[in-house]
Amino acid sequence: MSPTSQVQPIDAAYVLEADRGHHLDPVNFWVFDSGAEVPPTAAEVTEHFRRRAPFYGQMNRRFVGVPANLDHAYWVADELPIEERVVHDERVGLDWASLLDAIDGLAADALDARATAWRIDVFHQVRDVPGATATATVVVFRGNHSLISGPIVHPLWEGFFGNGTEAVHFPGLGPAVPRVNRALAAARGIARAPRAAVRYVRTMRAAVRDAKQAQAAGIPGSAPPPNLTPTGLNRDPGDRRTLLVLRLGRIGPLPRNVTVTALALTALSVALQRYLTETDGQCPPDLTAFVTLAVGAAPETLGVNRIGWTDVALHPGIVSLPERTTAVQASLAEGRAAATAATLRRLHDATAIPSFLLPIELAANRRRLQARTSPRMHTVLTSIRVADTTPWAMAGRRLLFGAGSPPLTSEAGLIHGLFGLGDDLTLTVMTSPDVMPDAQRYATLLEGAFAEVASTIRREE
Repeated sequence: MSPTSQVQPIDAAYVLEADRGHHLDPVNFWVFDSGAEVPPTAAEVTEHFRRRAPFYGQMNRRFVGVPANLDHAYWVADELPIEERVVHDERVGLDWASLLDAIDGLAADALDARATAWRIDVFHQVRDVPGATATATVVVFRGNHSLISGPIVHPLWEGFFGNGTEAVHFPGLGPAVPRVNRALAAARGIARAPRAAVRYVRTMRAAVRDAKQAQAAGIPGSAPPPNLTPTGLNRDPGDRRTLLVLRLGRIGPLPRNVTVTALALTALSVALQRYLTETDGQCPPDLTAFVTLAVGAAPETLGVNRIGWTDVALHPGIVSLPERTTAVQASLAEGRAAATAATLRRLHDATAIPSFLLPIELAANRRRLQARTSPRMHTVLTSIRVADTTPWAMAGRRLLFGAGSPPLTSEAGLIHGLFGLGDDLTLTVMTSPDVMPDAQRYATLLEGAFAEVASTIRREE
């Protein structure tokens, strides 16, 4: 049993949270247009994934815990047959709206990482897909968050649908072992526990000391999360899910000082302002988005979820859209710069936590969140770009677009996932009927806001 095969605490936390009923699995999906060709059969699709298996083989694993969390869990090789991992849905010929309803159901179900960390559901001959010239084949991927995060997305595309001839490297994912002697692992954990506990106490003391010094020095990003005005979005999403997909296409050139992420955030601010005014009667002046950030400087030994986040003010009080975009871009840039160092410190500190303390810390953190009387965010945006230099395909059919959505949490009942296939953009909206009963209305406002903001800032350049 190699220590490099142990699941890092930042990754294991997602499995342990799921044990408490807080399902945090992301959903990704790809749409393949058959065009003038005959749609691929289930056998052809299965054979495609069988042929590609050597390239994504590093993903085939499951989570094996150590009794009483006396040591960190291990990644163990998963030999699940392709026929059981790639499941073909019997509902052939669904229209696009019904397909999204089906994905809603998949997104609501937790995936047991102890059985297998990922699976695929395939929907055949889907009709009325935006941009498709004929029926489409839709491949839906669900993976436990301990295995899947932003830095894994591009390798996932490459492993499944690329044309490379070598095994794909999945950053942050260590090797899987054939088996684990759980009793031996527990004994080793007990032997290491005293030293691990001392190390963790020292690490946490240093972290608290440094945080106080940073706050005293006024370093950006060091202050505690602000208390925001609650809205109708800040409620527990429950068990149901609603997924909407906006095909934004190619939005064209933007001003040099505006990123696609800033454009998206400005569009969110406009759409949310209008939606909340309609539903709540007002939009809070402190409207804020939680934006996830990739941390390229984080070493792979820290695990898969080497990601950070920052709060970005959406400035609904600024009427001028060009001025609002500039303010959002500045808030994003400031937050990104401040978050990088803090995230690296947090990731390094997380590796010090002893296995037996990890579930205790997670439970304490959840109690702290539940005790808050005001939210830390109003919505979330994750933005991922995949290069379009590869002829992505499945069973000979071209990829029309791919997209995905992070999971809903008890804090975040409205999630946005912006996926770029090169310059071609697709935006997903994940929410719940308990949070947003009329999600289609919000999607309409959001689509209009994107077009309005993009057009306005280009005119002002």
